[in-house]
Amino acid sequence: MRLPALLLVLLVCVSACGFQLRGAQMGKLGITSISVQSHGANRLSSIVKTELQISGIKTVDSAADAEYTLLLNNESFTRNVLSVSPKTGKEEELELIYTASMAVNQADGKILLSKDTVQVTRDFTFDDDAVLGKFTEEEVLREDLVRNAASQVLRRLQAVLN
Repeated sequence: MRLPALLLVLLVCVSACGFQLRGAQMGKLGITSISVQSHGANRLSSIVKTELQISGIKTVDSAADAEYTLLLNNESFTRNVLSVSPKTGKEEELELIYTASMAVNQADGKILLSKDTVQVTRDFTFDDDAVLGKFTEEEVLREDLVRNAASQVLRRLQAVLN
């Protein structure tokens, strides 16, 4: 009896504070179609298109057939060394930076958002004893960075269109 009541109170408190699961649907954009054009940002555009379709927005290939055009360009990863082992001189801590640019235009060519940069950063440790595992971890981090960048793009798109 006490456990269900406690769970109910917890759920009410969590929902009352505005908590949403990560990746929860974005708010309404008030549009029916958008063209997502990618010039060197294929990973990012794929995720953004999927999220838009989940939200009920039709993604079209031709900018002429869409109300708006989202341009995603210049996807890049940068890998920086943050710390080096004093004993071996090998890298111990690394930083991954994902960068892409975005712009939003209306169908009539009016620019709503000129070139804007999306950047996401993550740090991770590198261990020579687990090289294969760390390379796998780096790939997982890269995918996570792209997903976080896609969330940023969608939030910025929502801000521009509302």
